[in-house]
Parts: sequence; C-alpha cells; structure tokens
Amino acid sequence: MSRALLLDAGNTIVFLDHDAVADVLRLDAGAVARAEPVAKRRYEAALREGGSHTDGWRLFAGELARAAGAHGDVEGWVDALWAEHRHFNLWRRVPDDLPGALDRARDLGFRIGVVSNSEGKLPELFETVGLAGAFEVIIDSAIVGVRKPDPAIFAMALATLGCDAEQSWYAGDLPAVDVTGAKAAGLNAALIDPLGHYRGYDEAPRFHSVAALVEALTP
Repeated sequence: MSRALLLDAGNTIVFLDHDAVADVLRLDAGAVARAEPVAKRRYEAALREGGSHTDGWRLFAGELARAAGAHGDVEGWVDALWAEHRHFNLWRRVPDDLPGALDRARDLGFRIGVVSNSEGKLPELFETVGLAGAFEVIIDSAIVGVRKPDPAIFAMALATLGCDAEQSWYAGDLPAVDVTGAKAAGLNAALIDPLGHYRGYDEAPRFHSVAALVEALTP
C-alpha cells in the first residue's frame, strides 16, 4: 500500500506574515513575531478543549494583538485582522525550501496531502502563493465538518490517497492538535517548530521545517 506525507497548512507549509499583521495593528513586525508563541498556546488550548476553529482563531488574534502591544479596543483589532485574513490569508509566507522538499518526498514515494483546520479556502490560497497542484488531496475542516485532533479527519486523507497509516507521516505545528490527533489516527507524527516555540518537547520528533523532516526520511 502507498504511503503518505500529510501536512498541516498554517505554520507548516505557509507561515504567518508578521509584516502584514504589523501593518494592520500599526506595530513593529518584531513585536508580532515575539507575540506569536503566546497566542499559539492559547489557540492550541482552545482547540484541545473542543472550541471551534473560528472561535480559536479570534482568541489567537486577540492574544496576538495584546501580546504585541496593541492598545485600545482589542475586538476591533481582531475584526481588522479577520478582514485582512479573509481578503488574503495571513498565513501566506512559503519557505524557499518547501517546493524542493515536496519534490524530494514524491521521489521517495510519498503521496502528498494537506489536512488543516481552516476556513474552506485553501486551494485558492495555494494557487495565490505558488503551490497550486502541489498536493494530491486537501482536507479542510470547514469543508468536511471535522477538525483536528479528531482522528477521522486524518483518516479521510488516507482513504482518499489509498495509503496505510502505519507507513505514513503527518507533520504540524501544534502538539495537542497535530501530533496527538495524528497519533490517534495511527500515523507517525512530527512537530514542525521553526521558531523553537516547543524546545524540550519529546513526544514526537521535532523539526524546524518540512524540508528537515523530508531529509530525515531520506534513506
């Protein structure tokens, strides 16, 4: 049976554009970058407790604004960030080494797919950022009605590709959502942690990029 390399979208193959967020919040991009790990942990906790993606997104945005130093009406900043996100997904930066890593994974015999908690517009985003056609399957929680860490959303991707969980990998950036969910679905799991938000994490292999993961999977 074939094997798959399934990937999260945000902060795994597309990354938060700190400059774009800073423009909305009228702050320094460095402050936004420093605030991101604080906001990520709140978002992860919200999803782990069963919160919706949209509610979790707004919690993330609010914590991001506060931790970055935005003053005044936080809900107003969240609305402004959501408007920009709907216009052009704020997770829009593609690492330079990603396309080559995906090609290498395909050469190794992996079927490539995406499993993401998102808003139903991932194909459009991937086309805009130059990743059109890069993935054989895109499972978006807003489309299928199931979100990570529910093992069912990972099983959908595996069934579509005809791949075996035990031979396949999933990589994402949130331990309690991505690693826990993938393991529950029987997949091998890896944590993508480019900024060192989870130093000392030992429940799954930790890599700074998808490219580093693919290198580790290369015989």
